Amino acid sequence: MLRRLSLAAALIGALAAPLHAQVNVGLSGFVGGYLPMGDLFDELRLAGRLIANVGHDPGPLLGGRLSVSLSRFAVEAEAGYAFSDVDLPSAVVNLGLDNGASVFLGSLNVHYEIFQAPFSPLSIYVSGGGGVVSHSGDFFDMFDGTTDVAGILGVGLRYGLGRAMQLRFDVRDYISSFAPSRGTEAFDSELQNDIVATVGLQFAFAPVR
Repeated sequence: MLRRLSLAAALIGALAAPLHAQVNVGLSGFVGGYLPMGDLFDELRLAGRLIANVGHDPGPLLGGRLSVSLSRFAVEAEAGYAFSDVDLPSAVVNLGLDNGASVFLGSLNVHYEIFQAPFSPLSIYVSGGGGVVSHSGDFFDMFDGTTDVAGILGVGLRYGLGRAMQLRFDVRDYISSFAPSRGTEAFDSELQNDIVATVGLQFAFAPVR
């Protein structure tokens, strides 16, 4: 009986060792673009004027990721910073109202590889998770409640450039609800779809033992 248990333990250990060796840690930096698909306000009164359809401008984005992968699955923490002013009429800006703004996007995602090209270091994956979208800058100083919880959906492509480096293309949709306030004034909630498209290099470290 003892011999059988020893053999079973040895077999489990032999099967688990290759799987354990596949756990890898990666670190990547990226640049890209931020594309907001929804308005922040349907109507907003600024400098005595009523302005319709106030939202962010598209803008550049940079950030980084930390990932832990196991076979086809990976868990990844991501943080990005978009330089995106608020789109206001020039007449309002000329009155002295600052439209300077930025957006922080942070998330924790799970990836699943859906395609590995045969005889090629190319793979495609989908992702989903949760995070936050935070609007800041001079324009948002007059508002409260500018940080929102977000759900994230994404798709990406990875191409190996060597044993320790990969080229990545990612598109993520940060889905949130923007409902700020200004003093005693509360604004209607606006559904946000913030699209982030990035390209970057991921560097793999030694497998976790």
